[in-house]
Amino acid sequence: MCRSAVKSGACSTFQARHNVGSLGQETEMITQAVGLADIARGDASPAQAGEVLRFIFSEPTPDLLRDAYLALRAWVWKALDQRRRDPELRDWNDILGAASTLMRRHGQDALGSRIDALHELVAESIAVADTYESVDITRRLHVARVLEFLAESGGQASQSAIGERTGLAEANLTDVLNMMSAAGLLERSTLGKEAVFALSRAGEAAQQNRAA
Repeated sequence: MCRSAVKSGACSTFQARHNVGSLGQETEMITQAVGLADIARGDASPAQAGEVLRFIFSEPTPDLLRDAYLALRAWVWKALDQRRRDPELRDWNDILGAASTLMRRHGQDALGSRIDALHELVAESIAVADTYESVDITRRLHVARVLEFLAESGGQASQSAIGERTGLAEANLTDVLNMMSAAGLLERSTLGKEAVFALSRAGEAAQQNRAA
């Protein structure tokens, strides 16, 4: 507390700077928490996740590093539950590999080992995705319906819109879309909390061949 009128101006300036600094730190903490929550829910893209993790690893604390691991673990289990086979898995696998290295660099060997296990699970999913061949699946009825609907919708549509058109139950629809993504027929992105699927060049070619 300031003890004289002479010092009051300097004191006010110090308090203002302190308040701004505290506000900045609080904002950073909120940003980190929101970013990790987005990762855990599967709402973050690989690029967004990379930015959040780079920020955390630049000024890490044990609690933050553990929260980062928990967010990545939640993302992996969600991806496995959805049987994702889309090309983004490779980007996420790169993120997991980098996170494991950085955990060890900051003295968190146990968390690094746990992320290694997640890394291996995603690598196995990528290996499974590589076994799909687009030529085989385009003959399937549900795949054909999705290709046709996307072609009629300007090349892309939300997952919910595709579900309404095809009449597939959510679990079956997820399997079909993941299979098509793994085969290179679709490209997956997000718009808010909604998954959006677009025809890739291979998907456009497959639909043109079907329509010919």
